[in-house]
Amino acid sequence: MILTTPTPNRSLVDLQEARARHRQALDLIASRPRLRGMLQLTEDGRTVMSVLNLIPVLCAEIERLSRRIDALRLDHANLTAAAHATLSAHREGEPDPLYYLRDELSAEGPPPAAPAATGRYRYPYPGGPR
Repeated sequence: MILTTPTPNRSLVDLQEARARHRQALDLIASRPRLRGMLQLTEDGRTVMSVLNLIPVLCAEIERLSRRIDALRLDHANLTAAAHATLSAHREGEPDPLYYLRDELSAEGPPPAAPAATGRYRYPYPGGPR
């Protein structure tokens, strides 16, 4: 089944809010020397700081993955449109109905390399060649 309805790309995380809270936490730590000392000198404090320092990295990764998902969704939509055009062209008796798929696939770049002949490749469908 090919899904043709768009799925909203909504993150469960408000990145702006996460960054603001991160900044607030750093400002709080910076304004309280005793707290800063405790966080620097104890194992638990270093763990808290380590986790706190991951917040910007995780926000950047969420943004990167979101952009990747957007690109994949566009590729999927384009391939779905090409598949529909191919089926319509076949129904209408066009001489080369696969042109639409070839055109879209060539726009995405060369196909991936074939898997090595190790015999370990698993076909993604039941009953595929073994």
